[in-house]
Amino acid sequence: MNVVVIGAQWGDEGKGKIVDYLASDAGIIVRFSGGANAGHTIVSGGERYALHLVPSGILYPDKIVVLGSGMVIDPEALFSELEGLSGRKMDWQGRVLISDRAHLVLPSYRRIDKELDSQRHKPIGTTGRGIGVAYAMKAYRDGIRLADMDDPERLVNLEAEDKAFVEKWRERLLPMSVDLVSYLRAHRNSYVLFEGAQGALLDIDTGSYPFVSSGMSCSAGAPRPGRLPPPPADRRARPQVRATRRTQDRATAVRIGSTHYGQVLH
Repeated sequence: MNVVVIGAQWGDEGKGKIVDYLASDAGIIVRFSGGANAGHTIVSGGERYALHLVPSGILYPDKIVVLGSGMVIDPEALFSELEGLSGRKMDWQGRVLISDRAHLVLPSYRRIDKELDSQRHKPIGTTGRGIGVAYAMKAYRDGIRLADMDDPERLVNLEAEDKAFVEKWRERLLPMSVDLVSYLRAHRNSYVLFEGAQGALLDIDTGSYPFVSSGMSCSAGAPRPGRLPPPPADRRARPQVRATRRTQDRATAVRIGSTHYGQVLH
């Protein structure tokens, strides 16, 4: 069975709690989009866990979690998060996998991200973490995936700083790499929980463009990591807060009773 959990608005709807609850029955939890600019906060056993890249199911010792091919991975942020889990006596070794098609966030991307936003007459409010640039490089076909890390021909166009960065993290990332299509095919009879990042209104195609993230945060993004056929899910959970206002970007949405009213103010 495949289950997808997404946010119905701009994030902060409580997805982490829903994923944590459903993960108790799942065998594999796949985060299918986003980067370190997203995340979930979970309270378990009286302890608070802030997860930005690692799927929420990591808190269960018998679960496999996967960073999917639709994600962009900042190795520094990832291993900082994993080291934090190790410091709290949580054994994640062998349970955290990364799609070999997931792209890396390189040091130059963060610089470019900040420069681009500062040059806009009306900044869009990027986090400056290079997430959007990583997705742009992916579309330009200049991005670097995990599968490219040991391919000199794919690295030849990188700046020296970025090339050194790839070399630094290669030996730690490649053992976690997996062909996610084959992996999910081999586990096709398992209960797979697909964890979305942010909310549907931040989806690059169907969200409140241009005030969106750069990845797919609606349920349509879930089947892509494993080439699952449509429909992508047997069940979809869409957490939604009672009312919200995204004042930074002037986009608002209100839920009243069973009716949803939304508008984008220009």
